[in-house]
Amino acid sequence: MLLSTFKKLSNTSEKKLLILAIATFLLAASCMIHFDTLLKNEVAPLGIISFELAKDLDCSTQILNAWKATDGAMLSTEWSLWFDYIFIIAYTFLLCLVIYRVRRIIWKNPESLAYRLGIVLIRAVIFAGFLDMVENFALLQLFYGDLQTHWSTLAFATALLKFINIGLGIVYVLVSLLTAGIKKIT
Repeated sequence: MLLSTFKKLSNTSEKKLLILAIATFLLAASCMIHFDTLLKNEVAPLGIISFELAKDLDCSTQILNAWKATDGAMLSTEWSLWFDYIFIIAYTFLLCLVIYRVRRIIWKNPESLAYRLGIVLIRAVIFAGFLDMVENFALLQLFYGDLQTHWSTLAFATALLKFINIGLGIVYVLVSLLTAGIKKIT
């Protein structure tokens, strides 16, 4: 569905949409970074990401207790968890659009493996967005006091899969741009 929507765009409209997607992503990312400033400590060196990747309930509880001991951290956590739903839309849309453009401009042949891989990775990034939403739901359950092991496990598993899918999408873009640069030089 997203691919067919992108196909309908003119090159000029696609560029304008890309600029809007980048601006939206940067604005949302700056908000997430702001929320995360109070969340980084010895127990959670990566802030909210440490909470996402807490492998078990004990680790999740330690992180929450450390944040409870820090003035303003619980409010920042709540804002971060809820605002992340907006951030998910921003990063998913941007990465999908970038993969689409790279696939269309660099890998022009629809029969090539790289072109077809781009389609798979767009779907993987959309799936990562859904995984992130499930992860947020699980983290919100923990945040609001439903301290059960399955919420930590669910958050960890979905976060791990999310980061893998996003990472694969980013690697695809970087390898494609590197390949295009090498082709241009040679």
